[in-house]
Amino acid sequence: MKIHFREKYGRGEETLYVKPTDSLNVVQVNLKGEIPVARRSFSLVQLFKNIFLPKGYPDSVSVDYMSYQKWDTVQAFCSTITGALCTHAILKGVGVGNDTASALSATVTWILKDGTGHLGKILFAWWKGSELDMDSKKWRLRADILNDIAMTAEVFVLPYYPQYSTYILCATSTVKGIVGVAGGATRAALTLHHALRNNLADVSSKDSAQETCVNLVASFVGLAILTHVQNPNTLTFLFFLFTCLHIVANVRAVKSVCLRTFNEARYLIALEEYFKTGNILSPDRVNQLERITVGQTVSLTQRLHMGGTAKALIETYPNTYDLESIVSLYDPRDLFIVAEVKNYLAVYFHIDIRPTDVLKAYFFAASYLQDKTKIRDFYWEVQNKWSDFLSLAQGQGWNMSAHLLPVDEYRLIWRI
Repeated sequence: MKIHFREKYGRGEETLYVKPTDSLNVVQVNLKGEIPVARRSFSLVQLFKNIFLPKGYPDSVSVDYMSYQKWDTVQAFCSTITGALCTHAILKGVGVGNDTASALSATVTWILKDGTGHLGKILFAWWKGSELDMDSKKWRLRADILNDIAMTAEVFVLPYYPQYSTYILCATSTVKGIVGVAGGATRAALTLHHALRNNLADVSSKDSAQETCVNLVASFVGLAILTHVQNPNTLTFLFFLFTCLHIVANVRAVKSVCLRTFNEARYLIALEEYFKTGNILSPDRVNQLERITVGQTVSLTQRLHMGGTAKALIETYPNTYDLESIVSLYDPRDLFIVAEVKNYLAVYFHIDIRPTDVLKAYFFAASYLQDKTKIRDFYWEVQNKWSDFLSLAQGQGWNMSAHLLPVDEYRLIWRI
């Protein structure tokens, strides 16, 4: 028997295409040498996978994809139900069913509500847009919590103060505008993390299909609740129940994500362990230690400015000799300069800086802030440590060709 081809579809069973010794035709057999029986039956499971999962799953997505999607499905289900209860409260608040309310007043309220929501989106994108990549997990969770806060205000404040409905809805719509920007942007960042085969559009579309299906089912559940449950206390209990489940599911979803690119929080957790023990924590362990609510485990943001302007450097070291001595300290191959400026440590980047060099510069600055030795005295020692750290980090699976560190946009050229 001569084997012509060996074939696999994803992680499925291997198939052989062979020419038996007693035949002139090539036939398809499994590893046991048996000819597979043609499957004519309809596979509902396979249809479900084709509709809701990216092509090539699970090899085409990250290993944390399914654990994230399970909890994301739960939170979407809860969010839709609380949204239905919230819509019911809003319509009562703007006067639906009230003979004294006019269509014009309700329309004006609705337009003002949408307008402030749009304004909130614009202002938040300007204020915090650059942080959404750096702390995507944190802002993903914050977005959903803010949304719950806004809906809670609409459910428990609006019905009791209908005369202030316009002001209340404008305030909550502004918050929901922030939620729309933060939630959408961070969802895109997490989708990019899950897409391993440049299949961002496929993963995103399947995620949208999953959420649409969940929202459809949850909408009917919410409708059934509003139709059959008339007791306000019971509706209040259900709202709180699904809101709590929504928060818990979001926390579990975000905690299940294992990002392999360093932001400041993850990088400092890894550096802290390396400086103490000489070892590198795995991405799984660092992601577990990273805070996803408020604050960071460790932070150098207040004492370190990455990508600063030369103006501050010249103001601090107006003497030409001092400037030249700072530059001459570094290897010509280095694309950064670290110097103490005023009350903080500044890192200046060459115009040809690369992501790995940015990580190296941060490593250098963090080492200096840790022991406060003069930069000139420990420069080459840190160079050797960086080579060791880089090798260990790559061995643990960290992506050292990209970063999510807070970096300003100034770039310099020196040794002109």
